[in-house]
Amino acid sequence: MNAVNPLKRLILGHLPFIGISYQGKERDKEYHRRFSEMTTTRKVVEASIKCGIHRFAAATIHSAPLSSVHLQVLRLLIREGYNIELLPCIEIPLKLEGHGIDAYRRWATYASIEVRLYPEAKRRMLTDPILNFREDWKYRVTRSIPYKEADFPRLNIDWNMIDEDLQFFTQLPVSQIEFGSEADFLAISGRFDLMNELVKRAQRHGFPKVLFGVHHAGTTIPRLEDNLKAIQGYVTPLNPLGVMMFPTKPSAEQAARNTAKPVFAIKPLAGGRTSPKKAFTYISNFDVEGCFVGVGSIRELKENIEAAKYVAENLS
Repeated sequence: MNAVNPLKRLILGHLPFIGISYQGKERDKEYHRRFSEMTTTRKVVEASIKCGIHRFAAATIHSAPLSSVHLQVLRLLIREGYNIELLPCIEIPLKLEGHGIDAYRRWATYASIEVRLYPEAKRRMLTDPILNFREDWKYRVTRSIPYKEADFPRLNIDWNMIDEDLQFFTQLPVSQIEFGSEADFLAISGRFDLMNELVKRAQRHGFPKVLFGVHHAGTTIPRLEDNLKAIQGYVTPLNPLGVMMFPTKPSAEQAARNTAKPVFAIKPLAGGRTSPKKAFTYISNFDVEGCFVGVGSIRELKENIEAAKYVAENLS
């Protein structure tokens, strides 16, 4: 992290606020109860601003039941004059002949293609601790039929939904728009034309800086470097445990280091599976533009900030 100002690169993540913990169903329920009230959400967000964090992740209003609460709090604080920058994540509504893409078949497709270069790719995917919080993850992926190459030319995007989501954020202080990790599927299928159109749509709505979320950095980033010049950066998992870093941890690390474009790190704590000090020490090995950290309480917020300061001071 930046030795002069360790908070400069911290971005407050949104997942705990919308009830996602990566810790199990009971913790998810706890977050749902805690952050269903605007007052509680506001306390954590306001505390982060007072600690020096001014960049915030956000999700679209229809992505989760609690997204509206989180967005209401952010909009209220913006109206009150707080210095806030938003980095909204917009899911890419993929379609195949009018029907939505099945998530399990999508991941089965990654495994079937990436295993050709990385024999361990499928095993890592099936045993990833965050992915295994999805119900019957291993069973459903291993029994899903991968999409075929003949399907790829027929892929499309629900452009009305994309425009609706982009329009929602036009009146808010957005620094970058991130299109979600469905981008991995577009990249692996070679549909750079659709990705280029996503960039153009964002720009037409007034968002010149466009990022793509990637969970398969080792394969997606090199493809995008060669085929999509309009992209302004990547949002990708980076953590010392290699959680959600596909197809392998070394390939994801190499891709993050080799790009000249800005890289934003997500899941630095591997979903709560490593300590903040270890996480930020690891992140300090990368020239990241930002580091997203999700917290479920003011106590966790302060623990992360103190860890970031400690790492910065000891690396200077």
